[in-house]
Amino acid sequence: MQLIAKKREITGKATRRLRHQGRLPAVIYGDHTTAATIELDTHEFERVFARAGRTQLIDLVIESGRPHRVLVKEVQVSPRRNTVLHVDFHQVSLRERMQVEVPVAVFGEADPVRAGEADVLQVMQTLRVECVPTRIPEVIEVDISGLAEVDAAVRVADVHLPDGVTAVGDPDEIIVKLAARRVAEAVEGAPVAEAEEAPAEDAATGQGG
Repeated sequence: MQLIAKKREITGKATRRLRHQGRLPAVIYGDHTTAATIELDTHEFERVFARAGRTQLIDLVIESGRPHRVLVKEVQVSPRRNTVLHVDFHQVSLRERMQVEVPVAVFGEADPVRAGEADVLQVMQTLRVECVPTRIPEVIEVDISGLAEVDAAVRVADVHLPDGVTAVGDPDEIIVKLAARRVAEAVEGAPVAEAEEAPAEDAATGQGG
């Protein structure tokens, strides 16, 4: 995936004019590069970002120079219009390991879910891993089809990761579990059982039979 950019002289509030022209202000920084302000086509960035997200490498070419291998580090979005306002690109070293959050995708169907006894509770939406940039997984798939009972869980240590990729954090942390399906506490309108009344003579004498 590639993005074409050019150097940007306009900064501050004047960047509004760039956005009106369909241009997106951005900055690039990181290993072995001097931080620089740049601009690129907004629609082209959105197209590439939809595929690359924050985990896949992008070749950022600035004014016909050599490609910079970058990750999208920060995206500033307008809360009112939901449009991209600014992007930070981080140039990475292809030989140095780094930590990154990778999305978790749960698949499969467990027997307790099929039987209506449990619901799938995904506790972690992303998993932090460490690897060189060229080995960052696009997604981490977690199979729950082997979970056989309510409260069973898949933990970080259970996930099979690609070669060269290691999970960061507590290996016992739960990624996804089967939570017991809630049952209504009472059926609306159901009669409530009442204690049988003792015979009148029993009540008077305090004796039974």
